[in-house]
Amino acid sequence: MIRRMFVCGFAASLAVLSAGAATAQTDIFAMKPIAKAVLEGDEEKVRQALLRNENPNQTANNGTPLLIVAVQSGSIPVVETLLKGGAIVDIADRESYTALMRATEKNDVDIAEILLRRNASTRPQNRQGQTALMIASGRGYTEIVKLLLDKKADPNMRDFTGRSALSYAKQNNRGSVEAMLRRAGAKE
Repeated sequence: MIRRMFVCGFAASLAVLSAGAATAQTDIFAMKPIAKAVLEGDEEKVRQALLRNENPNQTANNGTPLLIVAVQSGSIPVVETLLKGGAIVDIADRESYTALMRATEKNDVDIAEILLRRNASTRPQNRQGQTALMIASGRGYTEIVKLLLDKKADPNMRDFTGRSALSYAKQNNRGSVEAMLRRAGAKE
């Protein structure tokens, strides 16, 4: 757990820097305490900020909702604290990815479970029309596919090009995922 927290904090720092070095250098000092705490992966500071009535649904300086920042950094304590503090579980970023989609993208089963327990919807689609199930299916993330199907994710939803989760699984030779989807009622 300590290693994960260290890696999470480091990953969050890299995310800030990748948003633009010049922007990150000037904006980090103007950042609200809760955003800075989320970027640092500091659950206690996040909790304290929430107790001071800071909004858990605000965005980091690059426009990404704080819940998604925490998901991308893999910080389970910060994700849980934000959700307990009122963060909207289905909040989306600029690319229309929800926190569940970002957890799926990283194959972070633990965070996906937390979000699903908080009733994250499996229906939202990103700018390409992909759902979390399509993302997981294409990448062969069997554990997440199972979680999503258990939460009644629709295996027959289509992206904006007409592809379904089954299409993504077949295209990427994900036989075990393909079998799971067929058992769940997926059609060609």
